[in-house]
Amino acid sequence: MSSDWKQVDTLPPLQAGEVQLWRIDLAGAAGLHDRFAPLLTPPEQLHANRRRTGRVHEHFSVGRACLRILLGDATGLDPLSLPITTGVHGKPELSQLKASSIAFNIAHSKDTILIALTRSGPVGVDVEYFDRSTDIMEVAHHNFTEKESRSLAAIADPQARIKTFYRYWTRKEAVLKADGRGLIASLGSFDISFESVNMHPVRIAESTDNPGKLFFVSDLSLGIEAAGAIALESPDCPVRQLIFPLSRPW
Repeated sequence: MSSDWKQVDTLPPLQAGEVQLWRIDLAGAAGLHDRFAPLLTPPEQLHANRRRTGRVHEHFSVGRACLRILLGDATGLDPLSLPITTGVHGKPELSQLKASSIAFNIAHSKDTILIALTRSGPVGVDVEYFDRSTDIMEVAHHNFTEKESRSLAAIADPQARIKTFYRYWTRKEAVLKADGRGLIASLGSFDISFESVNMHPVRIAESTDNPGKLFFVSDLSLGIEAAGAIALESPDCPVRQLIFPLSRPW
């Protein structure tokens, strides 16, 4: 997928048939929690305050506030009035509104938050910074298919192996988040050991008798020591990569 992330000053309308993929970069930005906390509902503020201070605390506050801003813009409703709930398997969703036809997903790692919105079916997104202390082959053994593990083991260069591991991991996470079952579904139930391409078909089976759902996965170019992926129900949705205007007063 193109690495062209577009900086915008205003929020463009969410068009039918497209995906807006928003990037929020927290590195170097100070005081964001205090700025965005008023955009959270009282239960969300309480949830944020229960988290430890620092990056995780700020991630939730800024991520949820920006999500409300984007959904409010897409629906034309007051961001604070939107009933964001948690689904059966832990995926945030809109309920009790016609706006529930808007699918969204959010991911964060270190100083990067990604938010995807679309009116064209389920969407999943993931981002992971590289952690070189992780025993990636041990993790792969327990979570990847045999083909994926063999593919990783065949990579001699340690740095290339790490990058491939996280590319596989974010692809899997994006598919599972689009599917809605999260880690309830088995990471090893589908294979993502394909070359880096846009909109690659991946089917996640629901049972031995059910062929399951088909999603289309693309890697994201982030320009940082991280991997990212997005999964969609349709291969025909253009993905607009946008940088959220944090400097704008909300």
